[in-house]
Amino acid sequence: MKKMISIVLAMMIALLALAPSFAEDAPAEEPDFSGIWTDGNFDRMELSILPSEVCWSDERMGEDAGARKYVIQMLWPSSDSEESVYNIVAELDESGTKLTYEGGLFAEFVYDNNGNVVEEDTCLVEDNGTGFFSINEEGRLYWHDSYLAEADDMTLERNVAQAPSPEEILDSYYRKVIGLETETAGASLKLAQTVKDIFVFCSINPFWCMDGEEFGKNLALAQLTLNDEEKAAFDRNRGALTQEIARLLMENEETGSVYADAGIENQIDALRNDMTIRFSVEVFLYAVETLNEEP
Repeated sequence: MKKMISIVLAMMIALLALAPSFAEDAPAEEPDFSGIWTDGNFDRMELSILPSEVCWSDERMGEDAGARKYVIQMLWPSSDSEESVYNIVAELDESGTKLTYEGGLFAEFVYDNNGNVVEEDTCLVEDNGTGFFSINEEGRLYWHDSYLAEADDMTLERNVAQAPSPEEILDSYYRKVIGLETETAGASLKLAQTVKDIFVFCSINPFWCMDGEEFGKNLALAQLTLNDEEKAAFDRNRGALTQEIARLLMENEETGSVYADAGIENQIDALRNDMTIRFSVEVFLYAVETLNEEP
């Protein structure tokens, strides 16, 4: 048994190293800008940088995807009801060391007590932000922007998320898949609820900017705790769940009436319209499918 576990873990770690980087055409010496970046001196400000290929067209602000392009979003709450949002599409320059951009959109959002946008108090304050990002030898991100003066004072560090434990993965994913029903009156509603739960799990755990080795080990250990009956139920139910989640990751797909019937339509729409959550879901599913790939 110990030998089997060791083999599975070794395979998972090796395979996760091949997880989609979506920038495989880039030379090896070019820095990887993808990640969640923060500076502790600028409270609650968070900068997310994603490869353009994993983003929807609105997030790319209508631009075509490309291996050298990144979509960047800054979220900076000033209170529980006010937030600055900066949307940028940047591209690696000819040197391959800088992300440069123009046409950045900086907006100030105001929300009501229910988290809905107060349209009359929300405004776009800059529609042509220009600037660049670069990574220094210590791996920190430098940012210069034509509108946001504070950017020059930021020294941003990449956040590497801690992987959930095997027990957390077991409770938040495997047991939910095992508990799905088929050919019952409430099966579709239970599937919809489980889809939402997986999106929530991936919103709490950003698998796309996580220690891949630790995640791969914990995922494999979680699956190895299943007994034969549980593994059979997981194998039987996993396909329908994965197919439905994969459908919702597609830009042109509608959510579907079953989510309205389950009373979770607004929740699932908010989750699937967040590019960082979608990418987290995609990386998680890739790892699960890789672990369960037939030899």
